[in-house]
Amino acid sequence: MKRSSLVLRHQSTRRRAAVAVMTAVTLVVLLAFASFAVDLGFVGAVCGDMQHTADGGALAGASALRESDGEDIVSARARAVEVIERMQKSQGFDAPRDQIVELGSWDFQNHKFTPADTSSGTKAYAVRVVSVRNKTPLFFAAIMGKFSTDVTREAVSLGSGKCAGIWGLNGVRAGSINTDSYDSTEGPYNPLTAGDNGDICSGRDITAGGSFVIEGDVMPGFGYGLTVNGSSGEITGLTTSNTGSMTGPTVDFGDVQFNNDNDTIPDSTPSVFKKSGWNLDLQGGQNLILAGGTYYFDSIKLAGGSSITIIGPTTIYVAGTLDAVGGTIVNTLHDPHDLTILSNGAEVKLSGSTDFYGSLIAPNAVVTLSSGVLYGAVIGRIVEMKGDYTVHVDESLAACDLIEPPMPTLVK
Repeated sequence: MKRSSLVLRHQSTRRRAAVAVMTAVTLVVLLAFASFAVDLGFVGAVCGDMQHTADGGALAGASALRESDGEDIVSARARAVEVIERMQKSQGFDAPRDQIVELGSWDFQNHKFTPADTSSGTKAYAVRVVSVRNKTPLFFAAIMGKFSTDVTREAVSLGSGKCAGIWGLNGVRAGSINTDSYDSTEGPYNPLTAGDNGDICSGRDITAGGSFVIEGDVMPGFGYGLTVNGSSGEITGLTTSNTGSMTGPTVDFGDVQFNNDNDTIPDSTPSVFKKSGWNLDLQGGQNLILAGGTYYFDSIKLAGGSSITIIGPTTIYVAGTLDAVGGTIVNTLHDPHDLTILSNGAEVKLSGSTDFYGSLIAPNAVVTLSSGVLYGAVIGRIVEMKGDYTVHVDESLAACDLIEPPMPTLVK
């Protein structure tokens, strides 16, 4: 009996030892799961805070770029840092020196941010923020020797500045073109002092062919691109996308159809005015002189070398088609402020036998510009520039401010 009792006690002891080992192993496993559950949950919450911080900082910096047309990088960086610091303090920590704030451009096709050489005066349209929280404490993981972890989150926001000059809301198709800019309030155009705001802008795709020199930015729509089919070309500005959707201006005719200066046009003017309204049709070298004022036409057609001559500040409203391929519109004052053409029609055509000085605003039209020189600004639904065409954007025109820069947009 004594031998049997000793054997039973020995077996019981071994079972207790095995249970103790299993309990210890189970506790370790449970602690490991607790570590994963609690620590990963905590780190996940911190990641969320860091992402909100990165998003807020990037959007804040991009808003400053939007306001300054990409030039005020100091304010952009300062505004991003200010928001980051404020959000960090609300989250219970403060480490502004660890945060990364960069300014540059964004490549939609490759989904890549490229820092700009801001020391050389290069514009920036994108802000990259890396929100960092080093040595984030862990709880149960400390049992396994892991006391903390570093958390980083990244955001990139675009803040497109004002894009003005040549606007094709639904697309731009250009051949061998040249663009630059000037301010007519400071004097006539001078190639020696020309500026670099000869921008080409769109809410969709931009296509360029032939040989071209664009002294300005080329900004297609968000998610769209620039296609270059020509043999050679130079773009001095940025080729970044506009952010968000583009909304063109609305041409409000009001009561101009009935309240205008059309009655100042002499009865002897060679034109065809149909009973349905004013349909101007000039042929064979005929010339209509507009002394200044506000005029309304249902349509305009110039053919056979005919012309409209502007000798005073003039605004022309055209409800339908404007076809001046066979004629010219001559602004004798050579000041783009003195001629504004507003159209609600579906088609506008200008030829290039005479330089055009003025604003052409036709947000519903396919605007075709053929082989010539334009001093001013153009807005169309689609803008086509054929042949060798040159645009000297007058930065002082109201047309350059009709389309607001879109709000900053997160792209990463």
